[in-house]
Amino acid sequence: MTVNTLALILDFDGTIIDTESPAYESTARIWADYGIEFPMDWWLQGMGTDRKSTWVQELENRLGRRIDQDSVMGERQRIKDRLTEDQPVLPGITELLDAAERRGIATAIGSSSPHSWVDRHLKRVGLYERFSHVVCRDDVGGVAKPAPDVFLRALELLGVKAELAVVVEDSPNGLKAALAAGLKTVVVPNPLVESLHFPGAYARYESLDTLPADQLLDLVFGDSN
Repeated sequence: MTVNTLALILDFDGTIIDTESPAYESTARIWADYGIEFPMDWWLQGMGTDRKSTWVQELENRLGRRIDQDSVMGERQRIKDRLTEDQPVLPGITELLDAAERRGIATAIGSSSPHSWVDRHLKRVGLYERFSHVVCRDDVGGVAKPAPDVFLRALELLGVKAELAVVVEDSPNGLKAALAAGLKTVVVPNPLVESLHFPGAYARYESLDTLPADQLLDLVFGDSN
């Protein structure tokens, strides 16, 4: 049953931790090993979705031959893991969660990544317990953004109507998913998509610490507070 409360739903990759830069760099390194420049435009089209093995399939297409996908994907994952382990919580996240907690605003994660990835890194940076629910693609039959499923599931678990919730996203596909779920969305682009447009976003900031957390919550929730 839906109750009259407020909710803040955060994307994970590129929003809480910059995992997008390691994802890109690790994949580009693999392509470079095969003597091919990694196509940024192609990569950006899939950002925020579930790529799985699409990048290695694209590499095969451009090479014109088959490669050992398991070996290549394993090496890329090892590089990505190593680079991601050094990534801290992005600016403004902790302050935003603190402000939401003071106001009694429920919080959740809505991610296209699996729990094995999201939960691990949330625990690594000490934020796992800060969220009432962590919703990943595992929870919605593997459906990733730009489909709205993870956000709709988060709303269901939180017991909050879409008009009383706000999403923080970093990618165009994440924004599309949030808008499809009927959610007001604040965009803080990750470094790889800073030059892109985000039509439909309620607000856009270079960083979440651009303005004080309480001011941001006042802005996005308005008269709902």
